[in-house]
Amino acid sequence: MGFDPDWEKTYASGTHLSVWPWSDIVSLVNRHCKPLITRGGGRVLELGCGAGANIPFFRALGMDYSAIEGSSTIVRQLHERYPDLADKIHIGDFTQEQPFQSDFDIVIDRASLTHNTTSSIRGALQMAFDSLQEGGIFIGTDWFSKNHTDFKGGEQSEDEFTRKNHTKGQFVGVGNVHFSDEPHLRNLFSKFEIIFMEEKLFRRHEPKDKHQFASWNIVARKPNA
Repeated sequence: MGFDPDWEKTYASGTHLSVWPWSDIVSLVNRHCKPLITRGGGRVLELGCGAGANIPFFRALGMDYSAIEGSSTIVRQLHERYPDLADKIHIGDFTQEQPFQSDFDIVIDRASLTHNTTSSIRGALQMAFDSLQEGGIFIGTDWFSKNHTDFKGGEQSEDEFTRKNHTKGQFVGVGNVHFSDEPHLRNLFSKFEIIFMEEKLFRRHEPKDKHQFASWNIVARKPNA
């Protein structure tokens, strides 16, 4: 199972419409893709672009931007907002297909792959690996950690790392949610060279509900043959 239709319902209802570039994406691209930025240009593929929050950032860098997004509602809105990207933003399941020419310099994902099962994530990462040119960079942010409070919520889905049917918290109504630990991430990225990995932990003190948000950021390189 790849793209969950619950996300189409979410976007159609007008929620989850973030439009500002995600700070971790901006930071990691600037830190790990300096040669591309210095010379200008480069090709970037975003998996699950949502409402297009990262598009202005990559356009400002002069990069050739493409995206695969499962929600027809949000893709239609993006085509209206960016008519010059109408042939660059495709409706599709990024765990199953890649409609563009390969040899991308960067593949990015901000909290999209993490809303899939382990098998679907493996499929998406294989597609990302095949889409990158040698030395190309994969950047993933906000992959939820098993240290997240909501890992204990909902019920187990297809595998031990994936939960579904949350009845409270931030994951109500969004289908599958995947939670990783370090060994699992290293296994998922075994074909890549991991060059950066961090876990973010935020403990809530008010209200005093002991909630903890936890997620991973990862940067990985496709090795040269």
